[in-house]
Amino acid sequence: MKRTYSHIDMDERRKIARWRMAGLTVGIIAEKLGRHRSTIFREIRRNMFIDEVVPDLNGY
Repeated sequence: MKRTYSHIDMDERRKIARWRMAGLTVGIIAEKLGRHRSTIFREIRRNMFIDEVVPDLNGY
């Protein structure tokens, strides 16, 4: 059976960032986006960054 998937686009990444800052859980974010929890966990883990110079620019 062939699996199909779509990449997380910039709009979804912005939503993830806003909802993470608002304190929503990964499960709720996944539900809102219609994605599996593991997809959101993976996205956050792969794209998390910390800016030590300008902490306001930290991601996820």
